[in-house]
Amino acid sequence: MSGLVLELQRDALNNSVDTSSLLRKALVVSKKLGIKNVENWLNQELNGYTDSEDSLPIYRELHGTLKVHNPMRGLIPFNIANPSLTYELSHRRIPHSIAELESIIKSNDSGKLMMNYPPDIRNRLMEVMKLPMEPFLEVGTSQIVAVIGSLRNEVLNWALELEQKGVKGEGMTFSNNEKQAAENVTYKITNNIGSMQNSQLQQVSDNSQQSMDFEVNNTHIAEFVEILKSSISQLNLNESDTDELNAEVATLEHQLASPKPKRVILSESLKSVRNIVEGVTGSIIATGLLAQLGVLIGNVS
Repeated sequence: MSGLVLELQRDALNNSVDTSSLLRKALVVSKKLGIKNVENWLNQELNGYTDSEDSLPIYRELHGTLKVHNPMRGLIPFNIANPSLTYELSHRRIPHSIAELESIIKSNDSGKLMMNYPPDIRNRLMEVMKLPMEPFLEVGTSQIVAVIGSLRNEVLNWALELEQKGVKGEGMTFSNNEKQAAENVTYKITNNIGSMQNSQLQQVSDNSQQSMDFEVNNTHIAEFVEILKSSISQLNLNESDTDELNAEVATLEHQLASPKPKRVILSESLKSVRNIVEGVTGSIIATGLLAQLGVLIGNVS
């Protein structure tokens, strides 16, 4: 028998062996050798990281493009005037388990992944936008392939260092001499120093160029009205609210058909629509309508 360590090297070099299986074998080796730091690292790779993002291994860092979700236009670029802040926000470390990362690659046909920001960063970004919109980081899934490749390299390098120290694990076991030798193998996942919690993000003001330039026009309102009309039957409103909502739709359409639509009337009508829709609970459709109304109302008056 060639030994566990040499088997681990072969598996790391064999792309037909999935990374989850490779990590489980590496976990067996670390456990038998009693190397706690490697065992803890492999468990996190297998189960996902729960520590703060800045403490994750550097090979898990992805870089992408800042985007926000505009209810009327979908995903649009999020432009920030400060280059260093843009750089900081466009680099994220991904905490998912290796099985989740492999699943993302297999199931994603778009070649892109939308990453959410931690709640504190998300809220701070939305606070400084003139039009609060959900921020995302768009990254290519090819970078996830690179993360998995880097992880396999880490395992391979560790197995090679073990062999150099005479640690092989023949017969699925390790001698006391091998365990002692394994303790002398220097192995450390290097992290970048720094945390977004103390970043320039805290220095952003309401007058900065973090906010999106977006002006609501009558076409946007007309598009919303069409969406609203097609959604009324799915909101499960009572008869009174349905009649009131239809009346507001008629008011909006009348104003939009006018050569000079009155912005005050449009604004008040949209607010009435919002009041009705806010009474609908547990509806994804209502949530979507309210998100669009939030953008429209804040920029009509």
